[in-house]
Amino acid sequence: MTMRPHAVETAPVIAPTRRTSGRISIVATAIAIAGGAAAAPAHADDDATAATLSDKKKEKKKAKAAAKQKKGDTIEVHGRVFARASAATEETPVGTTPWTGALSLASARIGVDYQWREQVRVKASLDAGKLRDAFVEIPLGHGLRVRAGRMKLPIGALEQTSAWTLPTIDRGLVADVLADGLGMTGRRSSIELRWRGAGAGRPTVTVTAAQGVRTAGGEQAGVIADGGGVTVAARLELTPCPMYRVAVVGASRALNYGSGPRRYWSATVEAEVDLTEIDAGLRLWGDASYGSNHLGVNLVSDDDRPFVAAELTAGYRIGGADTGARYVEPYLSAGYMNPIADHKRDEVVDVMVGVAGGLWKRWRAQAQFTYDNAKALRPPGLLGLIDVNDRMEVAIQLGAAF
Repeated sequence: MTMRPHAVETAPVIAPTRRTSGRISIVATAIAIAGGAAAAPAHADDDATAATLSDKKKEKKKAKAAAKQKKGDTIEVHGRVFARASAATEETPVGTTPWTGALSLASARIGVDYQWREQVRVKASLDAGKLRDAFVEIPLGHGLRVRAGRMKLPIGALEQTSAWTLPTIDRGLVADVLADGLGMTGRRSSIELRWRGAGAGRPTVTVTAAQGVRTAGGEQAGVIADGGGVTVAARLELTPCPMYRVAVVGASRALNYGSGPRRYWSATVEAEVDLTEIDAGLRLWGDASYGSNHLGVNLVSDDDRPFVAAELTAGYRIGGADTGARYVEPYLSAGYMNPIADHKRDEVVDVMVGVAGGLWKRWRAQAQFTYDNAKALRPPGLLGLIDVNDRMEVAIQLGAAF
């Protein structure tokens, strides 16, 4: 019986084939490259680090420059031009006038808005050479700011909205009566304190003291013991979301209608809707006012009678999602006023219908038809020293802003 010795296991020797030799070569090359990188001079890493630090320094300098520019002085120049062509006919006590045309420069406004480190703001604007707004504004902290100069009274949704923002060519007859006849709205020399909260509804409270006016035009100073001829208005505004805004305003105004300064009061409810943020297109402004006025002096021998007034403007904007985008906006506006609330056939009504279109917030063209109706027993001097009659007007207007 032949005994076989136990075989000793040894690692097999494998001759490198062409494929395995290729792998070995690749590994050897990688090791050589790694070794070469490790053997690279130390100043290469220093250069890369220096470059990184240099970039960081540049970024910090840019951030500091941007912050400095933000906190520093800023000046904004803005303006607008409205050129208008119109034809109108009016029913006067002596007969109806023929249609009469006119070409006019309805507005040529330029203004400067200066801001210093978010601490002082100064604004001034001229329209066809006449001063419109001019005020200085200083923040007091905690949501408070004070503004003094010439500015609008905080009354009326349409009155508070810029003519460039409204779709209509003008604000209508009722708006003119409230400003010129009653002295309830418009621009005045005044001082204003405003607080804006950050809570639910973003409440804003505004209190304004302004100089009284004459129905004949111009401001009217008064005796200090009698209140100084000062008009006072208090406004509470709520903005539940950027698309809706509501407000209530109470005012005590000083007015001189010819026999000396008298004091009257008014209360106004306002609403504003803008659904263009959700591509719905609807824009709406409305307000309703009730108060006392002097217009009953000639009809009922009483210069302290109640009045009622309401205004509504609505447009539906198609397009214009961004500044400079094309858009078209048909619109309708209406106003109603009863100057002596318990007196019949003295109402004033205005209706405006039209369309606007162009490049949003750049330029626009408007076409509008206006009808004003004044009842037979309306009081004289609804526009201050000017009477109101039945009137029709067709107008086109071209405007641009910068």
